[in-house]
Amino acid sequence: SNNELNKWTVLDLGAGLGLCSAVAAKHGMNIISTDSDSQALVLLEENVRRNCNEDNGNTSVHTLDWISAAEQADMTTNPVFEELEKYGGSDLVILSDVIYSATKPAWKALIVLLQKLRSQRMRLLCNSPATVERKRCDSTHTPASDPLVLLSYTQRRRDMSPQDEAEFFTMLRKEGMEAVLVPSGQIPHGETYMLTTLFELRWVN
Repeated sequence: SNNELNKWTVLDLGAGLGLCSAVAAKHGMNIISTDSDSQALVLLEENVRRNCNEDNGNTSVHTLDWISAAEQADMTTNPVFEELEKYGGSDLVILSDVIYSATKPAWKALIVLLQKLRSQRMRLLCNSPATVERKRCDSTHTPASDPLVLLSYTQRRRDMSPQDEAEFFTMLRKEGMEAVLVPSGQIPHGETYMLTTLFELRWVN
């Protein structure tokens, strides 16, 4: 729906070339695409621009370093969080294939960043309780106070050991989150055999 009250606000973390952002833009959502790679940001901005028109939602592209953002005390001065303020926080956070060896030093910071996004949404919800309905694949609903967080994960045996792969999910559990597998059969247009696994990251408290 293009009704402003029902329009999702999507934050794409580690967006790369922006495929997920482009698809979300095509569906009329408000898109905030981020990456920390300066070369990727140029292509990201172009791809988002090409896939958005006046009938779609608002789009923007920002540089965002997870470690710097996690260490930032006052998030109101962060451009990404500042923009999210006007939308009432993020309805959906996309993490598309961002867990691999090169990002390992920032995994902890990513989880801290997710906590900050949740805190922002909870605070803004007190001032403006109207939110969009976000139905999960298992027919339950994401709590109004939480962003819906989707992680697509591709196993990279040449890049990381099984122990390395498990470390991120162990970090999640220690921080009060869990990764819930989204069955491929419940993914619209999903394939029978998929190299990439989709998880919903949920807060357990």
